Amino acid sequence: MAHKLKPTALAVLAATMVAGLLSGCADNTNNNKPEANQTNSADATNQANESNGTKSENVAAEPVEISWGIHFQANAVVENSPVQQWLEKKFNVKIKPVKVTDASIASGEVPDLFMLGDPANVSAYQSQGVLMDIDPTMLKEKMPEYAKDVESANALFQTVTFDDKLWAIPMFIDLKPYDLAMLYRKDWLDKVGITKIPETLDEFEKAAYAFAKNDPDGNGKQDTYGLTGTATSTWSTGFYSIFGAFGIEPTMWQEQNGQLVNGSIRNEAKDAVAKLAQWYKDGVIDPEFITDTQDSYRKKLYNGRIGTIEEQIGKAALEDGATITGMKAINPEAQLVLGKNPQGPGGSGSWDWGTKSNFVVLGRQVKEDPEKLAKIFEILNAESNDEETINMTSMGEKGKHWDFAESGATTGATKFLPEFEKQEQRDALGIRLFSLGNITTRAYREKYSNPKLNDVVRSFSTSPSWTDSLLFAALPSDGKYKQELTALTQKYFAQFISGEIPLTDWDKYVAEWKAKGGDELTKEANDLYVKQFKQ
Repeated sequence: MAHKLKPTALAVLAATMVAGLLSGCADNTNNNKPEANQTNSADATNQANESNGTKSENVAAEPVEISWGIHFQANAVVENSPVQQWLEKKFNVKIKPVKVTDASIASGEVPDLFMLGDPANVSAYQSQGVLMDIDPTMLKEKMPEYAKDVESANALFQTVTFDDKLWAIPMFIDLKPYDLAMLYRKDWLDKVGITKIPETLDEFEKAAYAFAKNDPDGNGKQDTYGLTGTATSTWSTGFYSIFGAFGIEPTMWQEQNGQLVNGSIRNEAKDAVAKLAQWYKDGVIDPEFITDTQDSYRKKLYNGRIGTIEEQIGKAALEDGATITGMKAINPEAQLVLGKNPQGPGGSGSWDWGTKSNFVVLGRQVKEDPEKLAKIFEILNAESNDEETINMTSMGEKGKHWDFAESGATTGATKFLPEFEKQEQRDALGIRLFSLGNITTRAYREKYSNPKLNDVVRSFSTSPSWTDSLLFAALPSDGKYKQELTALTQKYFAQFISGEIPLTDWDKYVAEWKAKGGDELTKEANDLYVKQFKQ
């Protein structure tokens, strides 16, 4: 089995490192609506008055015009979709849907209402002067139920507070189906004689070596590996559960002895890299880990090249999960089973986004238009706690586009109906385009969530073991240094693991990390931590 690689530094540096300003967590709302009476109350009053031979003095107000930034994960804007028309009628507004890009913002086309995916996105747009600051008192007055729920994740407000002003409404998420756990080829475990799903790092190592050495596919060739990674993800280094077993996550800010230290340079990271380097040397890690992605390592699992991956729990928790069905389509005889992140000397865990979801922002022009501001908060409140509005914008009409998964149910898991199972089919109708995802209240989430999936997430997620101490808040100098430092860490870690350079160069790496902006970011991280996060 060959393990010789071309210089990994070139492969790592060639990978795309930066997500666009509109990147962010996926919309995890899986909820939707029983239809309700949609009669406009003003129209009903007018009709009643006219039937009595009188003319209403309450002439309907002119619709408020709102430019609405379309969900950043949607491919395109759809004009005058059924959902847009529904919103316009319900709230007496006229919506102009627009696609938000860096270029459109730079040209001055700033929507009245839109979403961003990360505190860094909010910081970037706020620094351009295009956002309106938000009065926390108004949030509590206009969205009382949601404001009460989000208080449990109150630190999220600090991630989008700059110059002592709030610039976005944070969304939060408690149970995250995108948390990572281990997913094993159960039939391979059986083949190599392992009857217990690994729980410790030692047990995981035993299974990984057996997958690489003991011919689990039975073809008489040594052509399998225990695992692979994603060395060039946009935010970190891959192998998250292995680093978690040592108590750290590279690129995250984590508290150590009262101070924030970046996980990329802690000694625990060196220990994890040493373990990975040994596995690579022994032929346990796929040499293509340097360029692998989550999509490619799923295909390798399906096709019998590797025996375990780190997978989003929601994709493998139930029989209809995307990875389970993907495996059945390619290799129907294979069996998959979830396992917990392995327990090591520093605990257990994986990359975790904490309670952070996306953020709602308003264009600065809204501040000068009280009527528009009031209307936007009316809509935001409905998007947070009104079933009719949430369901229509996120899944469409009950019985036509979606229904409950269990026949006759009025709560629980939902499913899309035939002809609307693909996202592009729903986008054409405006479904999702105007959804604000995780701005919903806990009461709504509880009613429309899948209890079976929730139970699995609770069982296998280690959240929030290793989330960022600043909840991924942007630092003043991130724009100058963060991208380069992430690339530097990825390059060195790939070289250490592959054996291209010796681990004795660790101190050289740390010194370079500090000199290229790491020291400055560390100071800023600690200053922000003391000012806004440390209790």
